[in-house]
Amino acid sequence: MSRDPILSVCTITYNHERFIAQCLDGLLNQQTNFPFEIVLGEDCGGDRTREIIRSYAERYPHIIKPIYHERNVGASPNLFQYCLPAARGKYIAICDGDDYWTDPLKLQRQVDFLNDHPECVMSFHRVKQVDQDDRITQQQEPAAQVKMYDWQDILHISIPTLSVVFRNCIECYPEESYRAKSGDTFLFGMLSQFGGAADQGFVGAHYRVHAGGTYSGKSQVEQYRQTIHTRKLMKQSAFFNRAQLEELTREIDRRKKRYMKHFIKKGEFSNCLKILFT
Repeated sequence: MSRDPILSVCTITYNHERFIAQCLDGLLNQQTNFPFEIVLGEDCGGDRTREIIRSYAERYPHIIKPIYHERNVGASPNLFQYCLPAARGKYIAICDGDDYWTDPLKLQRQVDFLNDHPECVMSFHRVKQVDQDDRITQQQEPAAQVKMYDWQDILHISIPTLSVVFRNCIECYPEESYRAKSGDTFLFGMLSQFGGAADQGFVGAHYRVHAGGTYSGKSQVEQYRQTIHTRKLMKQSAFFNRAQLEELTREIDRRKKRYMKHFIKKGEFSNCLKILFT
């Protein structure tokens, strides 16, 4: 078997002392017929996350490739400036340090699918939502069939970040991606330039919602504003072509209308104005 990885898992982590071991165990438990690596960006937190990572890296030096920052760089720079450019695999998967995979065949299933479907740039699956104590707070049932999406759909649907495997086809990540508040949205938008996507339907991971989450820890209005801000930033990037920009404009308008209607129904008019002027 080749020593070069076929797939790279990119994991960014910051103050995930309570969760990082569970995350790494889920990655290392993957059963594949190909070699993979874990590119792990530790963003100079103040807890024992780095110490835990060092212990894993010492046990699995042929798999875990840690990147230790000497200062906090932020989630998007950690991903786009450091982890993704260091990924050597033909395919890339993502799992943040507070999430974890539950299906040991996840990577094998997705790589096999992408090998068989060259029209797809990415594959994803269903996830369950858990709290900080691993209690399931939102169920998601498996689908009986694979659902295919074209490139336009990618710019309009929600894709769980921890569920994706995609082709390592982007040569250089634009500077705007470093400033994205929703780095996954920016990344998936870029990937839409290279093909469609598929929801393979199985449930393969747990997405954790907790107070320290970079997205889940924010208020609803700030989450909504973040999704709009990221798409506006994408429109400023020369990476995206005219057709993608048109889809982004439609999606921003659609989201603004939906979010404002939501807050009007709740009588939260100040939040409605925040969305209007985002």
